[in-house]
Amino acid sequence: MSEENVRERFEMIYSKTYDYIYKYLIIKADSRETAEDILQSVYLRLYKHMLAGEKILDPKHYLLRSAKHGLTDHFRAKRITDSIDDGIEIIDEKALDSLENDDGFTYEEILQCLKESDEVTYRIFLLHFGHDYTIEKTAKTLGLAESTVKSKMYRALKKLRKQMKEGERYAVFGRNKEI
Repeated sequence: MSEENVRERFEMIYSKTYDYIYKYLIIKADSRETAEDILQSVYLRLYKHMLAGEKILDPKHYLLRSAKHGLTDHFRAKRITDSIDDGIEIIDEKALDSLENDDGFTYEEILQCLKESDEVTYRIFLLHFGHDYTIEKTAKTLGLAESTVKSKMYRALKKLRKQMKEGERYAVFGRNKEI
C-alpha cells in the first residue's frame, strides 16, 4: 500500500474513531492533558504500524486497546493514590481569582467538599464548571442521561450550600446575603 493510500485510510479511521477514543480517555484519565497525550500517541502508533505494512483488521478495537495500555502505563509510572485530584488544573483563572478575592470560599475548599461525594458527581463538577462543558456535553462525555447529570449536580449544590454556611462569611453560591 502506498504512503498516500495509508494516509487516506488513516484519515478515514481517525475521523470515524476519534470521538469514541477521546471520550473513553477523558473519562478514565486524571486530566484532559493526559488524555490528549495518550490519544496522540495511540494514533501515532497506529499510523506507524500502517506505514510498516501491518494489517489491522479492527482499527477501533486496536485503538481502544492501545488507549487502555497507554492509561495503564501512565498510571503505573505516576503511581497514583486513590485521589483523583492530582494533576487537575483550573482552566478559568479569572473565575478562581474572583472566588478567592471575594469573602467566599476558596476553590480548594469547594473541591474538598466535593471529594466527600461520589466520583461521578465530582467528575460532573470538573467537566461542567472546570472545563465549561454544557450539561448535555457532560452527560454525553460521562455516558449518563442529562437528567442524571442535572439531579446529581443540583443535589451536590444543595449539599455544598449547606456545608458552606460558616459564621459571618459569604458563601460562594449565595452571595446576596450573609449566612
